[in-house]
Amino acid sequence: MKKSVIIILLCLLVVACGGRMSKKQSLDHTLYQYAKVMRWSDFNTALSFFSPEIDEINKPKRLDIDRINQFSVSSYVPSPIMPGTTDNAIIQNVQIKLYNKHTKREKVVIDEQVWEYDDELKKWWLVSGLPKLVH
Repeated sequence: MKKSVIIILLCLLVVACGGRMSKKQSLDHTLYQYAKVMRWSDFNTALSFFSPEIDEINKPKRLDIDRINQFSVSSYVPSPIMPGTTDNAIIQNVQIKLYNKHTKREKVVIDEQVWEYDDELKKWWLVSGLPKLVH
């Protein structure tokens, strides 16, 4: 009887602890999910990763969204993450090959992604905007 109570308590403890992701696990999960969305060229879903408080410079405009929707992603190769300007920020450069559906040409861009962690929501937000197609 005593063993079964201990086993049940251990199972409950594992379930309770397993429900919360660490900051690093949350980052890994977010970067993986964003990469998956980008590889499928699902740019509308990619917008859901953007911080609601994104600054006006990086906030995608209708023209930016229309422009990127002309492309399909043919390759998405992330570099290792680097520390950002604060403890709650990271930078990741990603080489993205974009295939233009109209011109049938491929374009390679390096997307410097800046991600910030929201302590209250326990969530990582992309604050650098869509990949820059025009420099």
